[in-house]
Amino acid sequence: MFRKLSFLFSFFILTGGLLFGQAALLRDYVGLITIQYHPEMVSIMTQVRAGFERRGQTDAARTIDNYLRGISGSGFIYVAPDGRNFIITNQHVVAQSHSISITFERTDGGRTTYERLSVLLVDEEKDLAILSFDDDRRPFTQGLSFNTAGAEEGSEIFAAGFPGIAGTAIWQFSSGRISNAFVRLPRAFDSEDTIGPYIQHTAQIDPGNSGGPLLSPMDGVPTGFAVIGVNTLSARWRQAANYAIPIDQVNDFIGTALNPSIVNERDLISARIEEFMRGLRVNSTLFSHIAGFLSNESTATNAEFAIVELAERAPRMVINEIDRIFASDFVAGMNAAVGWLVEDSMWANASGTQINISLETIEPNSAGGFNVIFNVNGRSVESEWIKEYGVYRMNSYGNVLTGSRVQLADRQRQREQEQALRTEFSYTISAGYAYIFDHGHGITASLSMGVFMPYGISLYRTFSNEAYTQVNVYMGLHIPIRLNTIGIIPFVEGGVGLIVYDSPPPSSNAPFSMDFGLLFKGGIMVTTSAVPGLFGSVFYGHTMTTGMEIDSHGIFGLTIGFGF
Repeated sequence: MFRKLSFLFSFFILTGGLLFGQAALLRDYVGLITIQYHPEMVSIMTQVRAGFERRGQTDAARTIDNYLRGISGSGFIYVAPDGRNFIITNQHVVAQSHSISITFERTDGGRTTYERLSVLLVDEEKDLAILSFDDDRRPFTQGLSFNTAGAEEGSEIFAAGFPGIAGTAIWQFSSGRISNAFVRLPRAFDSEDTIGPYIQHTAQIDPGNSGGPLLSPMDGVPTGFAVIGVNTLSARWRQAANYAIPIDQVNDFIGTALNPSIVNERDLISARIEEFMRGLRVNSTLFSHIAGFLSNESTATNAEFAIVELAERAPRMVINEIDRIFASDFVAGMNAAVGWLVEDSMWANASGTQINISLETIEPNSAGGFNVIFNVNGRSVESEWIKEYGVYRMNSYGNVLTGSRVQLADRQRQREQEQALRTEFSYTISAGYAYIFDHGHGITASLSMGVFMPYGISLYRTFSNEAYTQVNVYMGLHIPIRLNTIGIIPFVEGGVGLIVYDSPPPSSNAPFSMDFGLLFKGGIMVTTSAVPGLFGSVFYGHTMTTGMEIDSHGIFGLTIGFGF
């Protein structure tokens, strides 16, 4: 009995040693995918990181560092029958990528990196992507083998990849069992629609494993393992419930990518447009749906503007929802913000709780894409669609999603001018010309406090030899009207004043005349964004006196002032 147990123990140790020894060979075929984002995205992330750093939010700053380093996920080598080399991974691993590389790490710590990978094709529904090497390089004579026999529940499997630990991607080879060989998952929490099928398994999967292979032991292949699926997601609230795309779907996807059939591009874009419009005819928020149709270029070039607009104009519920997206995936958050920018424009002129959208025309353009005109709530909106990774995506939408750096720069300048326009002042000081009817030309000056209902003191004095002086305490009402870079502020004021006139009545021996009056005044202030705070005004007022020594009279004025 002891000998039998010793033999079995030695057998398991030897078998395990062989398996994990062969696992070292997997490092030659399973790599770490790193992406570089569009320069515009990098600029935004750098600004956000600097803000976190200034506020002492070091954990948040480190999160942005991970994006700046471009650590994305895992992928593995596939060598086609004709010898061409490819990388298989998830679509979400390379989403929003501007450039891609893959690094293979040996057990001695040495690394080999291949730069300038290109995305040959993606399948957004299956979450698969196939990458090609620059200039058709073929550094590998063989890749991982595929096990097409299918997954069996209870069988032992292994997962390989580069999950991140403290912002660093580290090789991980884990084992587990298949707990469900054919499972479909709900598309959303409140949806009866499902996605899949997937292989559910218990091998440890962490962020960074996405796109790596799910493996089963197989005799007769160099590594001792064959791919039975591609790891793609984990159940957040369940223990050891991880999911992989079955190998038959991976094989079909590779066949489509390497042996593309002749397709009618108009049929392809038409189907894509119909899918886009169908998702807009619902009574719910639409930005997540729209975000799935945006090109990388459109997100990158519009994200900064969209984030500012979102913060200033979006409903609190939408801001909170997109904030949650930012918290889990900063790039997905930018995508959602741009999606909201498009959605917000679509609600213009909408009646009811649903956007009314239909297709007017689809025409090819000189850039190889299509110009698509929609009818959105009764108005025509032009858009451009380009083919990105084999899928048509929206690159521009009306004057909201421009895709043009010239238009974006103009729009940003306009926004900065609008922000520079000041029409609400806590304090103002002004001075200028005044004509006091029956008393001559003079000057006026005023000082006020308050925004919409200011109060203050004003002074009028003539230049004549028999000088006239009027001092008022007043209260008013301002109504700011913003017209892009110009502000018009109609105003009315009323107050009480003391009037002194250096010409006594004939019957008096006093050196001057004095009276009290009520001043009512109306006019318009005009300001521009060119000099924030500077304004000019024109007004007419009427002073009603007691008539004891000075008659009622009108006042006309032109002033220039500054508001704070």
